[in-house]
Amino acid sequence: MPPLPASFGRVAVALGVAALIAVALLALPARAPADLQSQLSHKRGQLRDARANEVALSSAIRRYSSRIDRLSRQISRLQVREIAVQQELAVKTTELHRAQAKLARLRAHLKAALRLLSQRLVAIYESSQPDTMSVILHSRGFADLISRTQYLGAIQQQDNAIADRVARLRDAERTTVGRLEATRQALAAERAELASTESTLRDRQSSLATAQSGKQRALGHVKSTTSELQSAISSLESKIQAQQAAAEATAGGLGVAPVLPPIAAGAIPPGQAVSPFPAGAPLVWGRTDQGVDGTTAAGTPLLAMGSGTVTIQHDPGGFGDSYPVLSTSFGDFYYGHCVPVVPDGAHVSVGNQIATAHTGTWGNSTTPGGFEIGTWPPGPFGAGASIRGWLMGLPRVR
Repeated sequence: MPPLPASFGRVAVALGVAALIAVALLALPARAPADLQSQLSHKRGQLRDARANEVALSSAIRRYSSRIDRLSRQISRLQVREIAVQQELAVKTTELHRAQAKLARLRAHLKAALRLLSQRLVAIYESSQPDTMSVILHSRGFADLISRTQYLGAIQQQDNAIADRVARLRDAERTTVGRLEATRQALAAERAELASTESTLRDRQSSLATAQSGKQRALGHVKSTTSELQSAISSLESKIQAQQAAAEATAGGLGVAPVLPPIAAGAIPPGQAVSPFPAGAPLVWGRTDQGVDGTTAAGTPLLAMGSGTVTIQHDPGGFGDSYPVLSTSFGDFYYGHCVPVVPDGAHVSVGNQIATAHTGTWGNSTTPGGFEIGTWPPGPFGAGASIRGWLMGLPRVR
C-alpha cells in the first residue's frame, strides 16, 4: 500500500482537532445550563416558600387586625357603659346628699323625741299618777268620772304616740343608712369591675398590636426577599437563554444538531398540550404582565394543558384565595383568578377540568370570567409576552 500524502495527514489532524473542539463546545453549554437550571429550580423553590410565608403572614395580620377591631369595639362599649355608670353615680350621689340631709333631720327629730320621752318618763315617775280604780272611787259624780277617764286616756295616747314616733324614726334611720351603704358599695364595685376589664382589654390590644407590628415587619422582609428572588430568577433565565442561543449558534456553525432545552413555552408534540379553554367557550386575549390576561364566560371550565400534578396556591391579594398550579413535563403554569375544582396534589390528564372561571371577584380581578395564565412561579411584569403566542396557538378541544 503506497504511503499517504503528507497533506492528507494534515487534513486528518485538522478534522480530529475540529471534532474535539466541537465536542468540547457542546459539552460546556450542556453543563452550564444544567448548573443554571439547578440554581433556577432552587430559586423557584425559595420563591414558592417565600410566597407561602407571605400568604401566611398576610392571613395572620388579618386575624390580628380582626381581633384588635373586636377588642376596640368592646372597649368602646365599656367606655359607654362607664359613662352611664358615672351618670348613675352622679344621680345616686345627689340622692345620697338628700338622704343624708333627711337622715340629719330624722336624727334631730329622734333626738327631740327621745328627750321628750325621757322627760315624760321622769314626769310619770315623779308625779304619782293615780290608777284607773282610784279615779273611779274618788270621782264626784258620773260627769267627773268621764272627765277624769278621758284625761287619763289622752295622757296614755300621748305617751304611746311619743314611743311610736321614736320607734319609727329609729327604723327610718337604720333603713336609710343601710340603703345608702348598699348603693355606695354597688357603684364602687361596678366601677372597679369596669376599670379592671378595660385595663385587661387594653393590655390585650397592646399585645396584639405588638404582634401585628412584628408580622408586618416580617411580611416586609418576605416581600423584599420575594422581589430579590424574582430578580435572580429573571437573571438566571436570561443567562440560560443566552447560553442556549450560543450553543445553538455554535452547533449550527459546526453542522451538528443543537441540544434543545426542555420545552417550556414552544412547540409541543401533538397530543401533549391543549388550550385551557374549551372549543365552545368565548375567549378574548388581553394584555401581558407576569402572565397573559384575558376573559372568558363566567363559570367556564378550565382544562389541564398537559398531564401532571395540580397544587393549590393561595394569594388572596393577587390571584385569589385559592388557584391551581399545573406541573407538566413541559413546565409549570398557574391559572390565576380561577377557582380550583380538584384537591391539592391531584394527578390529572391532559384536557381534564381543573378549575372554573370565577363568577365575581377572585383576587385582584373584578371582571367575571377574567383570568391570567403564566409560568410558575410568576416572573417579573412582562414575562407573559414570552408565552403569549404559544398559549394562543394551543389547540382547543371539547
